[in-house]
Amino acid sequence: MLNFLDLLVIVFMVLSAASLLALCLMFLVRNPRVKRACFYIVAALGIYAGSIGVRIGTFLFPVQTAIGVIAGAVSIAAIVLVLTGKDNAKRFKIAQIMAAAALVVGIINAFL
Repeated sequence: MLNFLDLLVIVFMVLSAASLLALCLMFLVRNPRVKRACFYIVAALGIYAGSIGVRIGTFLFPVQTAIGVIAGAVSIAAIVLVLTGKDNAKRFKIAQIMAAAALVVGIINAFL
């Protein structure tokens, strides 16, 4: 029988595995369509990890809530940067780094 702590560990493991796979594919694959798809997956996971941090820290841990909001905002800013920078390679690389950093900070903030 699973309790809530077991479910939290399972969610952490699934989120970490999906994040690691998407991050590796985003930086290692040469196909631009796959890179862009992995970028959007990483950004969405960053927003989700930020929302988990906000949900956990609401009213009890204001620093954790602020870090969660910042991680989500950076992920959204990375998406906006890609959408406004029409096929600009430098902007896309900066957005990739922003989304990856937001995802890592969001996961660390939410679960550790």
